[in-house]
Amino acid sequence: MKHKPYLSLSCVLKTQNEGLVVAEVSQPSLGVGYELGRAVDMNKKILCLFRPSCGRVLSAMIRGADNGRSVQVKDYDPSDIEQIISKYFTVTFPSL
Repeated sequence: MKHKPYLSLSCVLKTQNEGLVVAEVSQPSLGVGYELGRAVDMNKKILCLFRPSCGRVLSAMIRGADNGRSVQVKDYDPSDIEQIISKYFTVTFPSL
């Protein structure tokens, strides 16, 4: 049975308490889009991860939101994900 992701109110409430959101955006999702919009509204740091090999094109709205500071969008290959996330945290949160 394939797992179907869903967004619940608890996800949105957790976003309020966290300093950042990391979202995998290869699969179009209204729920993830909603959560990202709320995170932007709450001035959270956002890292969106897109896997080009999925055969889709990333939404221009998400791609265009990348400002290099609070919102970053990174293309990734699954074999490189740890390195990408590690670099993101090292640059974005150097005190960790």
